[in-house]
Amino acid sequence: MSVVRSAIAADLDAAADMAERRRVLYESFEPVFWKRRPGSQAMGRAWFAHVLSKPENLFLVAEWSGAPTGFLIASPVATPPVLDAGPTAVIDDFCVDDPALWASVGQALLREARAARAQLKERGFRQIVVVCGDKDVEKKALLAAENLSLASTWWTAPA
Repeated sequence: MSVVRSAIAADLDAAADMAERRRVLYESFEPVFWKRRPGSQAMGRAWFAHVLSKPENLFLVAEWSGAPTGFLIASPVATPPVLDAGPTAVIDDFCVDDPALWASVGQALLREARAARAQLKERGFRQIVVVCGDKDVEKKALLAAENLSLASTWWTAPA
């Protein structure tokens, strides 16, 4: 069984590796929007170190036998002033080590993030928004099973 805990600096390499593998997958789904930049893994690791240093972010890691198997980052994002959704915690970086782990590790991470809603509400947040690529079937199945609602889709084409 996975253990979910707050991330530490020693988790950053594993998180950057999982995120890079997700970028490769997403780029295969949609090669314009998800096109990776050279050095994206190193940039991702540096970004995760920055995120970890900010107390307003929620950075969780799931581990099995001491090895990270997934992670989730929830960060505050302002909503447009024309909407009354209120302060939002966006879960953009949310990865597991293998797609087969979404139903177990992904679920544990998402449930822990949702359990932390009390902390998020204390900080003034009214909703969470989870980013998911359209063809990421296993992740979409988890989000649907956890009763998140589909709020938007983005369509893209080269300019």
